Amino acid sequence: MKRSRALLALLLGLAIVVALVVGVSLRSASASTSSHAINPIPAFSTSQLTALPGNDWLTSKGDIWNRQFSTLDQINQSNVSQLKLAWHTRVVVPGAPAKFNGVSDEAEPVEYGGTIYMPDSKGNVFAFDAATGERLWYYKPKYPKGFAPGLPTSRGIAIGAGKVYMAQTDGSVVGLDQATGRMTWHTEIGDWKSGYFFTAPPTYVNGTLYIGTSGGDFGAASKVVALDAATGKIKWTFHLIPRGNQFGSKTWAKSDYNGGGAVWEPLTVDPSLGLVYVGVGNPIPYNGIARGYGDDLFTESVVALNTSTGKMKWYFQEVRHDIWDYDTAANPLVLFDLTINGQLRHVVASMGKTGWIYELDRATGKPILGMKERKVPQSAQMHTAKTQPIPVGQPFAAQCAPQAWKKWKAPDHKPVQVGCIFQPYSTSHYTAIAPTALGGADWPPSSYSPKTGYMYVCSKDSSEAWKALPITKSTKLQPLGNFFQIDGLFSPPGTPGRKAVGKVVAMNMRTNTRVWTAAFPAGDMCYSGILSTQGGLVFVGRNSGALQAYNDTTGKLLWSSPKYPQSIDAPAITYSLNGKQYVAVYAGGNSISAGSGTVKVKYGSDLYVFALPS
Repeated sequence: MKRSRALLALLLGLAIVVALVVGVSLRSASASTSSHAINPIPAFSTSQLTALPGNDWLTSKGDIWNRQFSTLDQINQSNVSQLKLAWHTRVVVPGAPAKFNGVSDEAEPVEYGGTIYMPDSKGNVFAFDAATGERLWYYKPKYPKGFAPGLPTSRGIAIGAGKVYMAQTDGSVVGLDQATGRMTWHTEIGDWKSGYFFTAPPTYVNGTLYIGTSGGDFGAASKVVALDAATGKIKWTFHLIPRGNQFGSKTWAKSDYNGGGAVWEPLTVDPSLGLVYVGVGNPIPYNGIARGYGDDLFTESVVALNTSTGKMKWYFQEVRHDIWDYDTAANPLVLFDLTINGQLRHVVASMGKTGWIYELDRATGKPILGMKERKVPQSAQMHTAKTQPIPVGQPFAAQCAPQAWKKWKAPDHKPVQVGCIFQPYSTSHYTAIAPTALGGADWPPSSYSPKTGYMYVCSKDSSEAWKALPITKSTKLQPLGNFFQIDGLFSPPGTPGRKAVGKVVAMNMRTNTRVWTAAFPAGDMCYSGILSTQGGLVFVGRNSGALQAYNDTTGKLLWSSPKYPQSIDAPAITYSLNGKQYVAVYAGGNSISAGSGTVKVKYGSDLYVFALPS
């Protein structure tokens, strides 16, 4: 079947096409021809950046606590059914092809003072008039010769102190002039030839940018850096895959294969504690044959770093010696304050591919509701951990593969073993597991509502059958090489894995238990992320091309937009101009969602903005 190698070939093939489309020239459209005056972007205070969003949407998740919640309530449960398209624009550079194929349009715009700033999946950055959709300027990056990004997508940008900050898919970060889009500085963080790239935007706080590298699945040993926002100069670096005598290095075997730990989403910051929180992804290769018996720190962890020095304050590992690509912290970490059991708690929450929410104390990293150490199935070949931490509460996703996998005719003609979460697989036969590398909760951001105390998760019930590849000289891992080392990354036709069920789940953060679930039809994934509002609404995008709104306390569907020609696989935002509330969403499809084979994806590159009729 060789699904993992086929997927890698597909990604690299798409990357080359995207690189050719993007081109290598550096240009900016002049803002002088526009009728819209771009308001200066200030050096936002920490109180502005931690406040719940209102008229503006200042970060790629609304605030630096990643809550994905707005205090606006002009659009609410009583009138959302009247929501209409206010304007629409193509998110493309002049002269680009009208049709895009095989890309992942996952970007979440930001909005300040009547201007929307956002990238497309290819790293072009745009400024639009937030009231009309008029394009004010664009930036087209200059990539290195021969560059082919590993995962061609950009999930957002950051703004602050008169600049727009873009983390590019070639492993560099740039500062752009907010009025023209012209580049003012450029800093290389990691060489793309070694597997480094970025999907997440930086987080801007107090004149500093915080960001973690992606690319772990392509050979990079990921890291976190702090940059001077004015100059791009690196202030400090923290290595998420420990080097030398760094604490955690002894949790790895001495091997050429040590790496991974990708950071897929923007970091979140608590300025009062002086801590920046990092969600760290899986180790490589996925199978554990070459990785010894250690825990592989700091993969699959939440790590708290000092904002000034980069020194680690604490860490909490959610999955030890991961062999399932559980990427538990791939979903953006969310900070919130909530009274739990009569005590005000300061929480950092991690929504995992495992299907659990891990609620931790922001100052100490200790579990808020408790954590149980549970014995799990063992494999000497895969060097699995004896126990795994299990959060108190309920999962939001199915954690056992369906028995229907036993009827699947595996390529090796052997019976398929059917198991649950943490069931090891091996080189001898296929093993069906759930959740899979698709989650649970993957990268699409969750939303925390202070109004309800609920976390709204874009989840899925998924299963997959995996078989480990033996590590041999012929499969020796190289940068940009096959770091999966498994067969069966996504489900082939005719398997139960094609029946993944997407769903929106409301979780009560006081008890970590389910409140309601709105399930999609079998074969359709939830892959857009969530926006919730003071108006009692929960917005989610669909692969059908529709944006939908649900009742935040009951899960009742209240509104669906028309079905547009592009799948909506990016989170919506909301803002207000001249007393009018708007809801905006980027639509263009997602190649990973399509590659799973569970859903038909429609590609494009379009921004849709909705409002109530005047």
